Amino acid sequence: MSPGMLVETVLREPCVRPGTMAPGDVHLRAEERPVDVAHVVVVVETGDGSPIMRHQVAAGCTLPSGRTRSMPFLLPVPWETPVTWPGHPVVLGLRTEVVLADGAVCRWTAPFEVHPSLGHHRLLEALWSLGFGLERVELAGGPLPEVRRSMPFVQRMTFRLPTAPAGGLSVALVAGPVGVDVVTVTAAGRRHAVVRHDGGAPHAAGPGSGSGHPVLDTCSDGR
Repeated sequence: MSPGMLVETVLREPCVRPGTMAPGDVHLRAEERPVDVAHVVVVVETGDGSPIMRHQVAAGCTLPSGRTRSMPFLLPVPWETPVTWPGHPVVLGLRTEVVLADGAVCRWTAPFEVHPSLGHHRLLEALWSLGFGLERVELAGGPLPEVRRSMPFVQRMTFRLPTAPAGGLSVALVAGPVGVDVVTVTAAGRRHAVVRHDGGAPHAAGPGSGSGHPVLDTCSDGR
């Protein structure tokens, strides 16, 4: 919000998932004087302000004083967008920028929740069936040579078995149209598998798969 303009953005569907379209509306209200709007942009960003994507909603309009205008948009959510988990500090925001003709900028920010894809769900179910509990979720930089990716970071999760508190399973996740690339790191080394969204059998993306169920094979290395 800034002098002369009120801004609010509302998503029509609270359940946003990677690889989907998120419909919403930007609501603008001019206060005591007419306002010339140069353009309206919505930005999905991480908690530290790193942008994940920018989407232009509208450009070039005038609001008479006291009038409101709603601008619909359809936000494409990238497959690699991190998933937000209750109780864990991966926070995303939806920031709206309204740039006025005189150069002033009105901003409005709200939390942006991203729910797991089907591939994420299948991975978690496999890990939970083995007794692993989710300990930590974070965004991490650095190389991940096993996986092609477009973001400068990946989502990393740490799981732990109650029966082996000294050990842990580090899992890096990169979602895509086919499934979720999963790179695990344990004392036994690194493993790479793909967990499909469509329910097809997961497959190892590199040598060394064991039972034919790489999700379970990979996790078993952490026992």
